[in-house]
Amino acid sequence: MKLFTKKPHLFFFYGVPIFLILGFIKRNVPIDLSISYIYYLINVDFWCYVSAVYFGLIGLNYLALNWANKTPKKALTVLHIILQIASILPYLYAILNLDENGTLQKQTLFDINLNSLFVVSFFLFLISIFIHLINFLDSLFLKRD
Repeated sequence: MKLFTKKPHLFFFYGVPIFLILGFIKRNVPIDLSISYIYYLINVDFWCYVSAVYFGLIGLNYLALNWANKTPKKALTVLHIILQIASILPYLYAILNLDENGTLQKQTLFDINLNSLFVVSFFLFLISIFIHLINFLDSLFLKRD
């Protein structure tokens, strides 16, 4: 963890090939989303590629701070990485447990409904985005000696 607090861009750059490999492995597995009587059929590889691009862009943000000789705040960086891990674990669990038809092989994880777990995961993801933006902008624009 000490490496990722000094060079947080490495954590996010290491996530890019993981999501690309998952996208290639789960290439034609569909996800059926239903939102208020509208059904969306999206392949898992699309979400994996979007996640890889997201991790790459966050890694570039931290690398840009490194190039500008600005250091992000350690507490915010650790909080961002922890929230990112907490929000991505249910996502990875679901992707790894999808069969070829796009249905989950196991519906519960430790007797917790996966839908409610995904809602909590999504809000943790949104909070981690705001933590990253605060950390990035604070480190970029504040003068430090």
